[in-house]
Amino acid sequence: MSTGIDIVLLAGFLGAGKTTVLNELIRLFHDRKLGMLVNDFGEVPVDGSLLKNENPELLEEGHKIYEIGNGSIFCSCLKAPFLYGLKYFEKEKPDLLFIEASGLSDPSSMNKILKEHHLDDQFSIKHVVTLIDPIRYKALITVLEVIGRQISSADQILINKVDLISQKDLEELIHDLKLRSSAPFQTGSFGQFDYSFIDDETTQVMDEDRESCNTPESRPGSLFLEGTLESEQVLKDFMGRVESGIYRLKGFLELEGKTFYVSDNTKGYSMTETAKPGIKPGLTVLCPLGNEKNIARLWREIQGASL
Repeated sequence: MSTGIDIVLLAGFLGAGKTTVLNELIRLFHDRKLGMLVNDFGEVPVDGSLLKNENPELLEEGHKIYEIGNGSIFCSCLKAPFLYGLKYFEKEKPDLLFIEASGLSDPSSMNKILKEHHLDDQFSIKHVVTLIDPIRYKALITVLEVIGRQISSADQILINKVDLISQKDLEELIHDLKLRSSAPFQTGSFGQFDYSFIDDETTQVMDEDRESCNTPESRPGSLFLEGTLESEQVLKDFMGRVESGIYRLKGFLELEGKTFYVSDNTKGYSMTETAKPGIKPGLTVLCPLGNEKNIARLWREIQGASL
């Protein structure tokens, strides 16, 4: 039996579907007191607002959301905010604490952090669940160390978006994952998986001495694009010019008097009309280091063209 507050850590590369999965977990475990620590890489956290919009009853029913932006919680640059978040939930005492790590987070050092700060009696890492984006996996697994770390740390692997790939590509992906991890895996789409493992009595055992590969030096480029656009066509033109040079883009934009959640995906981008998010509208972009100025320039150009 585990002791302390049970943690289910959601890892996975940018755009793999962690927020969609978290929404599903909230729905399934709604009868318990839940805590959600949401870690967004951009300076303006987006995922917390999405959760509140998708689950308006969350705060009314006593569930708690704690947001941390501007980096990875496993990097030394965000260690203090992460500890403040854990202390907050230590007082709130949820039955289950879901931690949605940013897409570039390496969870390897989670257990080490708890032990070093004497929180291992208060919290227990029950599961590390890693989501896989099968579209981007092949291109990024060999160039981004963090993806391999997310896989090797997991005790459950969820391959999302399988509706977007062929059976042959899926078989090749599964073969590669089996070489990297002995964790059980599931395949699914839109965050639909069998989550009965959450209630397993087993507790994830993690290396107590492993250091995270998240460091200030390993941070990718990051910028926040403010302003309004005249129409969706202008946004489409912008995305067509930058999508090959970014890791992730998401945020809220006001177009033609309406508010939309905008997110890049593996085949273009999506727009979903939503309530006003309560945060500054704009787009958070993560990109290879050094590409920020080029993206900012294109954004200014596209805004000027829409005026």
